[in-house]
Amino acid sequence: MSTRPGFGSDSSSEITRESKVSIVIPVYNVEQYVGECLESVRQQTYENVEIIVVEDCSTDDSLKALEPHLADERVRLVRHEQNGGLSAARNTGIEAASGDFIVFVDSDDVVDHRLVECCVSEASKSGAEIVLYGFVPFQDGEDVSLLRNDASSTNMPVVIEGVEYFRYHHFAWLKFIRLDLLDNDRMRFPVGQYYEDWPFHWQAGFQAQTIVLLPENLYFYRQRGDSITGSGGKKLFHIFSSQRLVADVEKQSSSSNSVKRVLAKKIYSGIWFVLTNIDDSLLPEAIARAKEHLRLMNRERKFSTPGFKVRVLVLAMHLPATGSKIVIRMIRKVLPMLSKHRRAIRRN
Repeated sequence: MSTRPGFGSDSSSEITRESKVSIVIPVYNVEQYVGECLESVRQQTYENVEIIVVEDCSTDDSLKALEPHLADERVRLVRHEQNGGLSAARNTGIEAASGDFIVFVDSDDVVDHRLVECCVSEASKSGAEIVLYGFVPFQDGEDVSLLRNDASSTNMPVVIEGVEYFRYHHFAWLKFIRLDLLDNDRMRFPVGQYYEDWPFHWQAGFQAQTIVLLPENLYFYRQRGDSITGSGGKKLFHIFSSQRLVADVEKQSSSSNSVKRVLAKKIYSGIWFVLTNIDDSLLPEAIARAKEHLRLMNRERKFSTPGFKVRVLVLAMHLPATGSKIVIRMIRKVLPMLSKHRRAIRRN
């Protein structure tokens, strides 16, 4: 990574005001959140934006909640005829976008009022095709205004080079992207796939020439109790299928061994996450799927050796089915006790 001078509190004077930014907001069953989200987007200090709201056949009052915002002429409502999921909604937003840049915002989150201004300013200076920025997670019900920081950062933007991008957060909502980078079918979100950000993140990394990271937290990510990652249900199996999509993207590119090692580590960490967080009733199926995933990703995972705890897990999967379940259930039982012990050590 390398730092690049030229980012400061007077950056707004250097913004190319002709640049238009498309802000894509997929909406599905978020009636209690979408108003706050749209309010934060409409308050952007950079005014040359179009706000594309893709309503994905909500079954609650989301449509009613967003209707007051349609009086803003910058807000454009696109409605799906049938529910297609987050990927389909984002893809619809890409097709509808007419800006020079595009940014994705999830409808239960909130953005800093300077998000677009900071990103356009940096892109105009550096020629970056992708501008990344930081985020702050907050609990559902927490006052986001207490997390805001209007002071300009004293740190300089960082040019993300090579493998560093692939180590960065994969979330689509952390990317400000030059729209012409999406002028091919590969730069779309896989429909019907959870963890859909992962292959998109990798494809973008292989296509972009210049990627810059801003030193500020400009996005506020709401942590909800009903999230996919925290559910423990079958949706966690999509971690495996999404990683295989990432592997397909990597195979099409001339990636370095360093990038291959990042992917291998993510394969092992994904297996660990699924097998230690899946509902106990689904554990036998999870073990079978993890074994198949290891087999299918044999080429990719050779570039990294897993840590001790993951090695134990992988060894357990080589046992007969009954033995695998016994060992992995023991690991799952021990983990909370180890976490409690580590917390006690920190307190002392």
